[in-house]
Amino acid sequence: MNGNRIRQSTIGDKLLFVAAIAGLVLWSLLAHDRGVSAAGICVAIWFPLSVLLYRFMLRWLPVIGCIRATPSEETSQGRREITAGCLLVASFSIVFLACLPPLHAVENIIGLNFACLAALLDRREGWLPNYILIPMLLTGLISGMVNDNVNTAISGAAIAWGITSLALVFISVSLRANFLSGGDMTMATACGAWAGSDNVTLFLLLSACLHWMFCVVMRHFSIQPRRYIDLDRPGSGWVQPMGPSFAFSLAIVLLLHNMPDIPDWKYFIPGY
Repeated sequence: MNGNRIRQSTIGDKLLFVAAIAGLVLWSLLAHDRGVSAAGICVAIWFPLSVLLYRFMLRWLPVIGCIRATPSEETSQGRREITAGCLLVASFSIVFLACLPPLHAVENIIGLNFACLAALLDRREGWLPNYILIPMLLTGLISGMVNDNVNTAISGAAIAWGITSLALVFISVSLRANFLSGGDMTMATACGAWAGSDNVTLFLLLSACLHWMFCVVMRHFSIQPRRYIDLDRPGSGWVQPMGPSFAFSLAIVLLLHNMPDIPDWKYFIPGY
């Protein structure tokens, strides 16, 4: 019975994967704007490659970081989370490629891929490795330098680090628990560099709201948290990781930041 369920789950995951690729290709062929169609085809090619790359990295990065002695076994839930994350990044990538200069679009896509990988690691392992976050921070600063906004990127990173650190210290003191996470502060700093000082406040507000919403939903559906915390009293506790909230907030902020460059949305609706 268990073997049949596992087999059916695997078949369902494969069908979901193929359906996502087919949807991207079909949407690209139906788009009546040539630039949008070309962007869709490029993303449809990259999407399956990104899923395979993420699966490989999510298995081996915890081993490299000495979190696990051997690669963990993939689960159906884990595969679905990877597919969903990559599909979300692909959706934003189509908009960026179709509406922004190629270099600027690729920069945003790189930032989103770093954020998505970090979010999936945090969701799966409760762990944000510096060898993912530091390159994300550096590429954000380099992107600011290339676009003559390096001061904005540096200010955004500094503001995000300062506010996130103060917030975590306040929560830790108030609840008498160790919520102070270097990984959370570093990821907030990296996202702040990508968001820039003009958008860092919106990024932080969105992150706080989304994290609260995720906690409510996950508690309602009894989804097990992955990050352990030490309490300043008998016992221990678990909290939901903040990586997914940071990643999703960054994607929204980058989209809103580039809204003036995005043409009429009818170009993204096939047959409109």
